[in-house]
Amino acid sequence: MSVSQVKTMPPYQPFQCLVCQSRFTRHENLKRHSALHSRSQAEASLPCDFCHATFSRPDLRSRHMKRKHPEQEQRRVPKRTQRQSASRQDRAHSSVSPTAVSPTGSQGAMSSPGSTHSSPGQEMGIEGATWNPAMRYQQQFEPGQLVETTNLATRASVSTGVAKTQLTTNTLHQQTSLAETSFIDQIVQDAADLERSLLMETSFLKSTDQLEPRIHPMNNQNDPLDTSMDEFNFNQPIFDRLSPNDIPQLQDDWSPTALQISRGCDLFFTRVSHFLPFLHSPTFDPTQSPPHLVLSMLSLAYQHGEDPECGNQEGSGESFSIRCFHRARALLASDEERPNATTMITTLVQSYLLLQICAMMYLCGDNSASGLKMHSHMISLARAGRMTQPLPVESGATADLESLWREFVKAESHKRTLFAVHQIDALWYQFLSIPRSISHLEIKHDLPCPQDQWASSSSAEWAHRQLVARNSGPSVKYTDAVRRFISSDADIASISAFDPYGAINIAQFLISSAREISGWSTMTGILSMERFGALRSSLVVLGPFICPETHTSQTQHAIFCAATWETAMIELQMWSPSHTGGIVESSIDAVLSQSTYLGTSRFLCDADTAKAILPHVNWFLRYLDETLVPDSEAPWVALYAYKAFLIAWQLLSGGVSGAMEAVGIRDGDLEGAMLWARNVFQRRQKWQLGKLILSCLDELCK
Repeated sequence: MSVSQVKTMPPYQPFQCLVCQSRFTRHENLKRHSALHSRSQAEASLPCDFCHATFSRPDLRSRHMKRKHPEQEQRRVPKRTQRQSASRQDRAHSSVSPTAVSPTGSQGAMSSPGSTHSSPGQEMGIEGATWNPAMRYQQQFEPGQLVETTNLATRASVSTGVAKTQLTTNTLHQQTSLAETSFIDQIVQDAADLERSLLMETSFLKSTDQLEPRIHPMNNQNDPLDTSMDEFNFNQPIFDRLSPNDIPQLQDDWSPTALQISRGCDLFFTRVSHFLPFLHSPTFDPTQSPPHLVLSMLSLAYQHGEDPECGNQEGSGESFSIRCFHRARALLASDEERPNATTMITTLVQSYLLLQICAMMYLCGDNSASGLKMHSHMISLARAGRMTQPLPVESGATADLESLWREFVKAESHKRTLFAVHQIDALWYQFLSIPRSISHLEIKHDLPCPQDQWASSSSAEWAHRQLVARNSGPSVKYTDAVRRFISSDADIASISAFDPYGAINIAQFLISSAREISGWSTMTGILSMERFGALRSSLVVLGPFICPETHTSQTQHAIFCAATWETAMIELQMWSPSHTGGIVESSIDAVLSQSTYLGTSRFLCDADTAKAILPHVNWFLRYLDETLVPDSEAPWVALYAYKAFLIAWQLLSGGVSGAMEAVGIRDGDLEGAMLWARNVFQRRQKWQLGKLILSCLDELCK
């Protein structure tokens, strides 16, 4: 073969930006690049002091200075050092002398170089306060009190006032903006690093217990933090904010009819809510809910039913779903600009969650790009709204049993929404190999309450079930539950009853952990089988919690739970070739295509691995064979099932005995296996995902 015929291997770039799709070889390069999307125009233009060049990052400007103006570098450093020294002196002076704070809330330390006072446009009191959406804590001070501010980066509490002294909101913003921005980046990075150390250290429990207090210092009870979002301003730059080109514009005032809404809500709670259980059916009122949330629900619901206004004509539901999808996106963009947007953080996150699932798993194709951008934006909103923290109880909201029940529903919906965010984030990592955006260590919620309490249709029924449940012990934090399941000596039996949806989130964490280890092992060439052994033991212990009912049960909730657990067992024992190969995808279309391509390559596992995974593969084969009308199927269950079939196809092609015997396919009968697969997946051809799978089966035959 001539040199000209040798193909150059593409660079290994597993990390992809969710906004512009750029790829990078290292995760820190992706993080540095991602910061560009969250900067304002002013922050993105850093001028050179000696020429007209501008730069997007300080390090690039420094490199330019060394190369183009080396003679000026010596002059520039003392100037910068002098400015930093003056800034530190001003901050130190303001921390001990309340007279250093101007009546407008401006400080000399935050003024531009060369000026002694802020410009009028920079002077802003409480009425005009702006807050960084990444993380801001409203602090209220009363006259006559000693004022304390908390340096979030160092945990140092500094006295900044005396009696009858009152600081403005803008002063607090100026003192903490740099520290908090750095702190947020450190939280995300440390959380990711700790998850890796959690997997690589000898003791899972020990490494987490020792380091977690450093990650979440804000949980100290002495911190004067307030969860109110009254000062949150959506008009300021937000991390991963959607660009105008990504948002459809409102062209008319169209809205669905009362019949379409009623039918859609019924479809949602009967066909969808079992795999997205964060909206409470007994108390949900579409007339009292934001239109963007209702439309987001309809975009998923009508993928599972037809439009009643079109006489339930075949295909009308899909068309109506697409119309609701685009309308909801346009309304979301409009509602985020409203002054009271801070009061509906939870519904905004819920809407983005539903819409991205619709885009990624139902519409597919070109809509996937917008789905990933909505996911990134949703994570930013969830963090900005402190959804990782329990919802504070409003004073006076529990005057009677009915109001107490509704307050419980509100808090539980808030909690379950965050768990849904965490699960979807783990799913995109599992399917697409894109870096996770939220760590399990950030979640400070208890496990979801038992399903029977959540499904209570009245306050009396809920109160009765609450009283009965008290005998099972107090609820457990999600992070504590994760520790117990991955610790060999933890008392699992002491964990009180909780919804299997919480167990699903633990299983998704374990799948992600297995992915982390498999990728690490592939890059280093070092196998860490004892870590896989610990994860497998955790999954075995988790089994009764995630699948409390027998596998023969055909309820959609039980199937959804069991499918997640079976997938986790397969993922643990048979590494994903696309993930270990560093392949990062941007759509489910690409995932299916790549999985099918790898399926035809016939890379076979050893006999012991085949024997270990066959029972779990057979579960999916039997499920596909027995489910004649998959109207309520979660879309990722169909994707799980297709990947299980590809494994069975490989085992059958490799001559493994009994590879598809569970569904009556004889050894070596590839033609019969393909006919069977076409038959079971044709039942899902009303969905775009089903059409894509059928197309992939055609490729598998070639």
